[in-house]
Order: sequence, then structure tokens, then C-alpha cells
Amino acid sequence: MLGVAKDWSSRNFLGQWGRRIFVFHVVCFSWIFFRGESLGAAWRFLQGLAHWKWQPSYLAAAEFLVAFSVPLFALDLYLEATGDEYLFQSRPHFQRVAVAFTCVLAIILFGANQTHAFIYFQF
Repeated sequence: MLGVAKDWSSRNFLGQWGRRIFVFHVVCFSWIFFRGESLGAAWRFLQGLAHWKWQPSYLAAAEFLVAFSVPLFALDLYLEATGDEYLFQSRPHFQRVAVAFTCVLAIILFGANQTHAFIYFQF
């Protein structure tokens, strides 16, 4: 029907997470074309997915993925349960500034220091 918009704001937990996972995978797929130097290179990346072979470095990558994604997933569930949009929005100003300062310090100390560590450096 023309002019009728679907209600995508479903409160169904599985529906919400299904859409999030779908969008995440679409974005990751599109990054292949962004990362490739040409369409041919992107096509070779896609062909490489069909010839997957386990390498020991994948275990370390999986450990990092779990170490970073599980806390973020738990944070998202917490924020959805409390109805807050930001983690420290109801905290006093001093606590928010202290947490922000700590995060900036962690980024400075643990940030990438390689010359080509960031994908946008190729431009």
C-alpha cells in the first residue's frame, strides 16, 4: 500500500536485536568495498571468504571481540532496562567529568601508535 509506513519501533526484543544484527552485517559488508583499493580488490576480498582456513591469529581476534563486545552488550541491555540514553546522565557533574577524563587518558595511553593503523589514512 502506498502511503502506509510500517511501524519499525517494535518492542519485541528479538525483533530489535535481529534488525541491529542485520544492519551491522550490511555495514561490515559495505566496508569491504570501502577498504578495497578498487572493485577488483574488493571482489578478491569477497572471493577469499569462500576459501576460509583457520589460522592461530583468529583466536586472539576472537578473544578481543569477546572482551570488547560483551561489556558493550551488557551496557546496552542496562541502558534499555533503565530507560537512560547515556550511562552517566543522572550522575553529578563531577563524576561525569572524572569518567570523561579517565577515558581520554586511557585513549592517550592505549591508542594506536602505528603510522597506518587507521583505515582513513589511505586518503
